[in-house]
Amino acid sequence: MSDPTANIKTKVILVGIGGATCSGKTTLAKHMRDILPNSVIIHQDDFFLPEEMLSTHPGLNTKNWDAPSAIDWPRMRKFLQDVKGFGSIPLDHIGYDNWNDGRDVPIDENRADAWTARFQDLGQRCLIAANTKVIWVLVDGFMLYWDQDVIRQLDVCMFLRIPKHILKMRRGARFRFLTQPEVPWTDPEGYWDDICYPEYTVTHKDLFKDGNIETGELNEGQVKGLLMIEPEAKEKMDMIDIVETCLEKLACVVSDLMGH
Repeated sequence: MSDPTANIKTKVILVGIGGATCSGKTTLAKHMRDILPNSVIIHQDDFFLPEEMLSTHPGLNTKNWDAPSAIDWPRMRKFLQDVKGFGSIPLDHIGYDNWNDGRDVPIDENRADAWTARFQDLGQRCLIAANTKVIWVLVDGFMLYWDQDVIRQLDVCMFLRIPKHILKMRRGARFRFLTQPEVPWTDPEGYWDDICYPEYTVTHKDLFKDGNIETGELNEGQVKGLLMIEPEAKEKMDMIDIVETCLEKLACVVSDLMGH
């Protein structure tokens, strides 16, 4: 008897989750991974060049981890292509997950469980209706929408916009973290004001009309279909609200696969 699963197609969907440092994107990605069946995370932080290859800021005499030149873009592009082709992360990949924990904001477990059940049901229906198994690859990055070749590989694009003063407060509270395995990092004095936020401005101004990264409207042509979430806007959103907003968009993606 033939194997009924032999002809099942696999659809790998790359979901971009962008935002400034300390915007909550890693926390969001980890909560979504906990909910979505068949899901993995890729962190852009995994593609930093070795510290000795980074440029040095002349004023602060410190390495610049936030410039586009700090990322090994060819390796990141190739990695995304391979993951999309094979539907899994290579076993020998040493990822950001192995040495940092981003899930520091809890969410309502009952609501999360309801979403888990919904996506399990959607997955089963997609198998029946479209003979397709969906694999979710969540790509978390602080400079995700800088490189056009990376953008083109993303099937769904999301962006968290947080006000500057909140980002600065959160960054200051993050006393020490790792930029690479066994490479501890503490911001030297002036790093946020002279390097981190100015680089964020440079790498994201094209996303917004008139380059207004704080309050400007999205430049629709820069990243097609970009979903921007502003948790600190007039109606503040808890993490579960952010998670649900993103999951609703992904549910629509599965429905489209089924032709609904």
